[in-house]
Amino acid sequence: MLDFITYIAVRALFGMLVLLPHWMRVALFGGLWRIAFVVIPRLKRTALRNLQIAFPEHDDAWRRSILRKNAVEMGRLLADTVRLSTLDAAWASEHVQIPMLKQYSEALTKSGVLIATGHLGSFELLGHAIGLQGYPLSAVARRFKSARLDSWWQGLREARGNTIIDRNGAFREVVKTISSGRSAALLIDQNVKINHAVFVDWFSMPAATTRAFALAALKTRAPVFVAAMIYCGSDRYRVEAVECDFEALYDDHGLSDDEKILRITREFSRLYCEMIRQFPEGWFWIHRRWKTRPEGEGENVYRRQI
Repeated sequence: MLDFITYIAVRALFGMLVLLPHWMRVALFGGLWRIAFVVIPRLKRTALRNLQIAFPEHDDAWRRSILRKNAVEMGRLLADTVRLSTLDAAWASEHVQIPMLKQYSEALTKSGVLIATGHLGSFELLGHAIGLQGYPLSAVARRFKSARLDSWWQGLREARGNTIIDRNGAFREVVKTISSGRSAALLIDQNVKINHAVFVDWFSMPAATTRAFALAALKTRAPVFVAAMIYCGSDRYRVEAVECDFEALYDDHGLSDDEKILRITREFSRLYCEMIRQFPEGWFWIHRRWKTRPEGEGENVYRRQI
C-alpha cells in the first residue's frame, strides 16, 4: 500500500510540475536545493570540501559563489528531468547543439560506441537529446526498489528509443550492446568500492574510478567518446564531446591489461575533469568523490575541516 501511495504521489507531483513554466520549475527546484543545504549541513560541507580539493587555487569566497550557482543548475537538472516526456525532435533541433554529431555518426558506422559521462549539467537530458537526433543509446543506471516507480521512470527514459541497462550485471549487457552496433553510456564520475576501482587523478587527487568502462573498451575495441551536456543560456544546451583514440593502446602487446585499464581510465577522467573546469557550477558537488582511498592511505578527506 505504501508503495502504491508513493507512486501515485510522485506521478501527481510530476503532473502538476509539468504545467508550470520551465523557468518557474528551475527556480522552485533551485530553492529546494538551497533549503537542503540548510537542513542537511553535511551536504554543504561535502560540496565545499570537494571544491577545495578540485580548485585549491581559488579562495573560499569563489567556492561559495560556485555553490550558489550550482543550486540553479541542480534546479535546472531536476526541471529538465520533469519535462523529458514533453520534448520532441523539433525541440532538440532548436535547443541542443551537438558539434560532434557527424563524427559520432561516422564512428557508429564501424561499431557501437562507448560514451563516458557523468553528473555534469542536465545529464538526464544528454541521452534523451541524442536519441531525439536519431541515435538512440543504452545507458547503465540504478533501478528503483519500487517496481511501479521503476517501470514508470524507465518509461520516461526510454520514451525516445533509448534503453536502460540495470547496473547489476551491467558489464555483459554493455558488451552485448556494443557488439550489436549500438552505443552504451556509463557514468564514470562516482566513487566506487576499492575492489571495483582503479585509482587515477580526479583533478589533483587520486580517486576510486570504475574499472568497468576501460574493461568494456578493451573487450570491444569500441570507439570512445567523453561527453557532457552544458547549459548555454536561454534554454539552449550544447553537448560537449571528445573522441579518444585508443587504437594504438589496444594493440600495444608490451602493456598488460591492467596497464591499459589505467591509461584509458586516466585519459577519460582527465577529459571529463576539463569539462567540469569549464562549467564548475554544473557538477554534482555533494557526491563524496574521494571517499574511497588507496590501500595504506587512511586519511578521511571529508573530516570536518570547513
